[in-house]
Amino acid sequence: MQLAIQYTDKPQTMQDRLLDLLKAQWVTPVDALDKAGCFSLSQRCGGFRRAGHKVEKQWVDLPNGKRVMSYRVAA
Repeated sequence: MQLAIQYTDKPQTMQDRLLDLLKAQWVTPVDALDKAGCFSLSQRCGGFRRAGHKVEKQWVDLPNGKRVMSYRVAA
């Protein structure tokens, strides 16, 4: 006899985790890699734009003097 196992909660994909993160805060590429496992934040944000999300971006100056782009999804 085999039991059928049904999962009520499907695991979140990388894009789901990243979109949730972008809706909650400004995200830099390092944040995206650490918190969502995303290696190419700018590419994913482009995909979210094409899907109809309003993605905002801004430059962020890091303590070491470098500048990186930071993104978020506007509510």
